Amino acid sequence: MSGRLLILGAGGHARAVADLAVECGWTVAGFTERPGATGPAVVGDDADLPRLLASGGFDGAIVGVGNTALERRAELFRSLKEAGATVPTLVHPRAAVSRSCRIGEGSVVFPGVVLGSHVRVGINAVVYSGVVAEHDCAIADHAYLSPGVILCGGVTVQAGAFIGAGAVVVPGVTLEEGTRVRAGAVVSADVLAKRSGPRQPGLPTG
Repeated sequence: MSGRLLILGAGGHARAVADLAVECGWTVAGFTERPGATGPAVVGDDADLPRLLASGGFDGAIVGVGNTALERRAELFRSLKEAGATVPTLVHPRAAVSRSCRIGEGSVVFPGVVLGSHVRVGINAVVYSGVVAEHDCAIADHAYLSPGVILCGGVTVQAGAFIGAGAVVVPGVTLEEGTRVRAGAVVSADVLAKRSGPRQPGLPTG
C-alpha cells in the first residue's frame, strides 16, 4: 500500500511517523493539528478531517499524536474509521517481525523492533525503536511502547497502556488497560491501572 498520506498531528511523533511512512513507500502530503496551530505542511485541524478526506487529495491517513495525548490518539483513530479513511499499518523495513506475528490497522512499528513468534499487535498501537516483544506477547489496541521496552514471553499489554523507555516486563505479566509504567521499571507482577490508594509496582509517581 502506498500513495499520499495525511498525518493527524504535527509534533515530534508525527514527524517520526512521517519518516517511517516514507520508508514504507508513502508520500507525506500534509499534517493536521489542533485548531489554531500552524507549521510546515499543516493543512488543517481536527475539525477539517472530513473535508480533507473527502477532497480526494489523500490515499490514506494515520494518527501521528504522541504519548502526551493517548486518549486523543484513540479518538482520532475512531474519527478516521467513521470517515471511511484508509488507515495503513506501517512497519519499518529494518524491523524483525516473525511471519506468525499479526499487526493491526494503523499501528506503527519503528526500526530495530523485534516481534517474536505469535506476537499480536492491535490497532493504532505504537511500537517504538528497539522494542523487543518475545513469543506470544499480546499488545492491545492503542497501546504505546516507548523506545527500548522489553516484553519477555507471554506478556499481555491491555488497551491504551503506556510503557516508558527501557522498561522490562518479565514473562507472563499482564498490564491492565490504561496502565502507565515508568521509564526503566522492571515489572515482575501484574499491574493495575493507576487509581487512588497504594501505588502499584512499575507505575509512575506523578
